[in-house]
Amino acid sequence: MLVEMKNIVMEFGPTRAVNDVSITVEPGTILGLLGENGAGKSTLFQILMGIHDMTEGEMTLFEKPYRPSSSREAEEAGVAIIMQQPNFAFNLTVAENIFLGRDKTFLNKAGGIDWKTINRRAAELLTTLNLNIDVTKTLGSYSVAVQQMIAIARAVDVDAKVLILDEPTSSLDEEETQRLFAVVRKLKAQGLGVIFVSHFLDQIYELCDRITVLRNGELVGAYAVAELPRVELISKMIGKELGDIQSMGKNTALC
Repeated sequence: MLVEMKNIVMEFGPTRAVNDVSITVEPGTILGLLGENGAGKSTLFQILMGIHDMTEGEMTLFEKPYRPSSSREAEEAGVAIIMQQPNFAFNLTVAENIFLGRDKTFLNKAGGIDWKTINRRAAELLTTLNLNIDVTKTLGSYSVAVQQMIAIARAVDVDAKVLILDEPTSSLDEEETQRLFAVVRKLKAQGLGVIFVSHFLDQIYELCDRITVLRNGELVGAYAVAELPRVELISKMIGKELGDIQSMGKNTALC
């Protein structure tokens, strides 16, 4: 098991945003984390990333106690997140962003940073993700889809074993989405565990192996994708009986 979050509680003052939630992430699997807005999804993965410190509960990473105090500490432990809009320095080059905070590990004989090696390493890394671009250009000159690939490249280079994808396809077209999915499937085949957060149900059923459903900060259940019909999933997300939601048809997004 890569990650286990057990009986997690998160309180913000008098508000309990997450109440007694448990999830697991296995190697080589893609877990869809679903729920309406306010269900607790963001709070849960922010705890996993060290952005919030849980009020109660336990976490393990690689079956060892895990409680990061920052996103950098989480990344160093092997957990990375890809946001809808990657949090990068857009005025810096692609290569600089990939190795941001780690560039001093590339020193030349004079004691300066070896930019030639950094640029070469960045280009080689992106090639493994089937992305051939000029890594000396500023990150802001590329599309959101490319920026997400670069964020994944950074995660791969820091040897992340758990990858959180937070609504990554919201700004992508179909071709860009399929390109992203191809990379995610490749990482899954290499043994990474992926948490995929999305409102697009078609994409959940296309990409994920398992689904964990939250509602009002609480765990509804965990299911194999193949065993959970779409209409039943919607029922669990919104807390209504199946008969009450038949008129919703096959909507691909719920938000």
